[in-house]
Amino acid sequence: MYSHGSESLIKQARDIQEAELKKFYRRLAKLLQGKELGHEAMDSLQRLHLILSATKFTRTVWKLVFGRFPAELFNSPFLAHELLRFLRLNLESLQLRVPEYTRSFPNLLKFLAWDSPAVVDDFVDLLPSLVTAETAVELLHTMLDLPCLSATLLLQLRSTCSPISEPGGRGLLSLDAFRSASLRGLFLYLLRTEAGSGDTIDRLSTLHELLAEAADWPRVVQCAQTVPVLLHIFFSAVVTIADEKLSAHLILVMLERSSLLLNIPTYIKEIHRVFSCHLLRLCKLRPSLVVDQSHELLEFAGTTANVYSKAEIYTHVVWALGEYLSVSSDSRCSVRLITSCFEALEAVLFEITSSAPPPGAACPVPRVITTLMSALAKLASRSHDLIPR
Repeated sequence: MYSHGSESLIKQARDIQEAELKKFYRRLAKLLQGKELGHEAMDSLQRLHLILSATKFTRTVWKLVFGRFPAELFNSPFLAHELLRFLRLNLESLQLRVPEYTRSFPNLLKFLAWDSPAVVDDFVDLLPSLVTAETAVELLHTMLDLPCLSATLLLQLRSTCSPISEPGGRGLLSLDAFRSASLRGLFLYLLRTEAGSGDTIDRLSTLHELLAEAADWPRVVQCAQTVPVLLHIFFSAVVTIADEKLSAHLILVMLERSSLLLNIPTYIKEIHRVFSCHLLRLCKLRPSLVVDQSHELLEFAGTTANVYSKAEIYTHVVWALGEYLSVSSDSRCSVRLITSCFEALEAVLFEITSSAPPPGAACPVPRVITTLMSALAKLASRSHDLIPR
């Protein structure tokens, strides 16, 4: 039972009007932007929790919760804690009654991009609820670009202070790009408040070049360290809802994005590991995907450069081709397709064993060579014409 005072506060929260709610938001935002969090700010945060609990997800409230709060106050650790705690406590109701919740992930992920260590546990719980057949592909792209979002949020804050320079006095090129009208659209996409404006952007490589100097910013590095963990959770959730079409799309995204990541070497290596694991998992669950996506998989496996730059993924793609490109896995698999795959892999094996690696690259790891040989043996066993080779 609530005390009389508590019941009065709950009634006030339940009956709050839109104009009063907007006024409350402005007051709370001002308090949270202060250098210290006083009693007034703490009281306002408690009142926010009451409003969220009492109003039962009215349209006006969720416009604040999923819209202005993350977009404008992503750098408030206190708001992030209260808001994410509320979402976790009311997750079932949100999923059933607020369709806008799943579309808000580009905004909610700003809390993660800004202060990953503080909120990663919240997103471990929340992330599966954001994965749907409609959001999965865009969510995957967004998660892969979280380090870029982290850098962009920093630039957004810094852009209000002019001039900006590094300790040595050299201006930030990324900040100039952020302020450039011709490049603004790239950053605005990262800063979007809801899903549905496209799975990703066409000029990702340009964006990554513009943000190259952010690769060693501490906040960006911290964010990059959390992404692989959350990707495992994402893929574990997506396999429970993905049909063959979505699974095929996810495989294509992994192949494409393996070369389109912000240039943080440890980040790229970890993402490749995650992709390898879950690409293989999708193929094991649906072996017919290997025939469906044979063109793209063969193109990837037939590119010798991938042996040196993406050895982890390359090995798993070759294994999947050798294992599932067969009539027993899919009746549509033809001898012509098997022969085409054999010849592509044979050419790569010959090249990497008879030529020196490219400048700056190490020799192929033995696992790549043995996987290629194993795949060739399996493919040859499925065609009388290939056995002599």
